[in-house]
Amino acid sequence: MGTPTSPPSRRPPAAIIVAGGRSSRFGGDKLSARLHGRTLLDATLAAVAGCEPVVLVSATCPTVAEGVVTVSEHPRWGGPAAAIVAGAAALPREVDETLIIAADLVDPEAAVAALLAIGHGVLADETGRAQWLLARVPARALHERIARLEAEGAATGRPAASITGELGLPIVPARAEAIADIDLPEDLDRMKEQHR
Repeated sequence: MGTPTSPPSRRPPAAIIVAGGRSSRFGGDKLSARLHGRTLLDATLAAVAGCEPVVLVSATCPTVAEGVVTVSEHPRWGGPAAAIVAGAAALPREVDETLIIAADLVDPEAAVAALLAIGHGVLADETGRAQWLLARVPARALHERIARLEAEGAATGRPAASITGELGLPIVPARAEAIADIDLPEDLDRMKEQHR
């Protein structure tokens, strides 16, 4: 584990929201599931409202808030690394840094706050296990890693760690609420019970 370095950019960071999974374990459209009165996707979009630009990567390309760039990974359902590649390709050149965030978090506002507090790095659970889809990365390093990955072969089918795990970023433990996600219907039910 490292100590966060890299002072924050003077510009707001960009955000890449990874929302391209099939939700097969959930058994339906997970991002439309409601928690705390709004869908998981809407909560994530609200959490990154201060980012510029916001790129949503989704195989289904839903209609979302004005100003959000929506793209799909290539091929569709190509996996987390392919989603990050598609999101990065949609970023303008002047972006200095990017938040990479999964779209199925219980509390995306806590996740974004944790990312903004660490400098460049990757959030981890209390055991130190990195959450590779919760990262704050320098844009230049991200594009350089993507270029190397594509030179090695397609990003299709590769995990997020093949990108964010190869940037040499500090792994920073975060509070449970900043990294908790929804994988199964039981996860959603449990969170609803906890917040009654």
